Amino acid sequence: MAQQQRFIFIFSTASGHTNPSFPIARHLVKRGHSVTYLSSSNFRAAIEATGAVFVDEATVLTEFFQAADNYSAASQALMAEFGCESMPFHLQNLKLGNVRIERQLPGLLRFLNEGAYDAVVYDPLMLPSATHACSLLSIPAAGLFTVAGPGAIEAFLSDAVSKAGIGLEDLDRAYFEDEVNTAAMLRLRERYPGIALPKERPFSLPVNNCYLGGPKAATLVTTIEPLCDAVSERTASALDEAKVTFFHIGPSLDVEGAARAGGFVFSKKEEQVAPPTLHRHRSDVQDTGDSALAAVRQAKELGVPVVYVSLGTVLTSDLPTVGWESREADGEGKAFGITGKQLVQSVFRAAFDEFGAPEVAEAGRGSFTEACSNGAPLIVCSTGPQPDALDGLAVPPNAVCRSYIAQVDLLSSGAVSMFVTHGGQNSFTESMAKGVPLVVVPGFGDQPVNGRKAESLGLGLAVPRPKEDGDAVLSEYVRDLRQAMRGVLEGDSYRAKAREMAEAIRGAGGAERAAEIVIGLAEAGRGRPH
Repeated sequence: MAQQQRFIFIFSTASGHTNPSFPIARHLVKRGHSVTYLSSSNFRAAIEATGAVFVDEATVLTEFFQAADNYSAASQALMAEFGCESMPFHLQNLKLGNVRIERQLPGLLRFLNEGAYDAVVYDPLMLPSATHACSLLSIPAAGLFTVAGPGAIEAFLSDAVSKAGIGLEDLDRAYFEDEVNTAAMLRLRERYPGIALPKERPFSLPVNNCYLGGPKAATLVTTIEPLCDAVSERTASALDEAKVTFFHIGPSLDVEGAARAGGFVFSKKEEQVAPPTLHRHRSDVQDTGDSALAAVRQAKELGVPVVYVSLGTVLTSDLPTVGWESREADGEGKAFGITGKQLVQSVFRAAFDEFGAPEVAEAGRGSFTEACSNGAPLIVCSTGPQPDALDGLAVPPNAVCRSYIAQVDLLSSGAVSMFVTHGGQNSFTESMAKGVPLVVVPGFGDQPVNGRKAESLGLGLAVPRPKEDGDAVLSEYVRDLRQAMRGVLEGDSYRAKAREMAEAIRGAGGAERAAEIVIGLAEAGRGRPH
């Protein structure tokens, strides 16, 4: 019997980064290995459901969390401390990225030293401090890269500077001129002489912080190479020189019924908005059971097409700059365009207007099976945690709306005809793995790139986020959304392309292959002094 290994998974408050780790942990536990998570208390139930042990990050990263009880509050306190709350994200990260590493590293190093772990699986995108901790301690480690490869980082940075009207080289200069950042770098180098902080081109050549190189490190990319974003030659060369090894494992899909990290809100709103008073079947957003999946299976038996709508966990959160009440920001931090709420509700409205069936019984009642009897599809909406998600919307009788839906189970049902999504990496690849065509409604980050990718590969259509606000803009947005939804639902070519992509993904290995790689890293590092 193989020797039991001790694995530590380090993930913070990012559902989309954390969910793909659960099936990997589950595979390791099933093989008799020990798995511990250092993560957010929001995800405790889903973590423990894998068989892993949960440790609250707030009790370990004390220098970073201080008086805060969640990652968002700690980040907000840090931004307030340095007066950069209104800065755009890329400038906040420029100023405070190394301060954040400085405050997270002590706790991480203490924790890893005390735990005597054989290997680490971690989120390199949200927690570059874990990259440095593993490097400093020479612990075998696998970064779980939940974007479309290193090219996605380049694309994100290029998009950020284009909004600011500057170049990546301008950010490089600003990085080494910012007093807060350079002081933090100096303290880090004095305290940790071997730390690998950027010496040049941190933005135009982004190969630090996110990546570990060498024989005891791996980067697990949750897609396949044909779906990766193009990477520049100089970045590819630098990654080769650093001996960074990429494994394209495809989407990391969990077993049916597995608990997942869903959406959440940190703040307590003074006035809670009651959900619409409608038939329980269609608008009980407090129901987090499997009623939506049961409806989808019933629709499949009846030969009814299913339109699935979900805009992810970030747009529907209360995170600043990217959440429910936030708008996009230009290079000076000035907000523009529509809020997350307006985007999400416009998508719901478009689906209800385009595919909604008329009432078939007393207003607000009646079953979806009756409503779909005349050819209307079943509309399944994952609304997220906001209590006003359906505020002002008329939910048709052929719709099922829930705050949480087991997305992988739903897509795996074989009944979904089209997925209307924000285009986050997990949703994009999960849909492709199941051969479901897309309408991508991007909000931020890598989502616009995934939207363009869907169109260029013939996998679906994309509808960009409006850059302005107002009734006329929203009306046009809903019109464009309706047109795209109808086009994809009735477009045979999109379904054919999505099925071709599903075939290509099938051999990538997914979570099982990832578990094998992580076990191999631990075995290669055997004999490392604890």
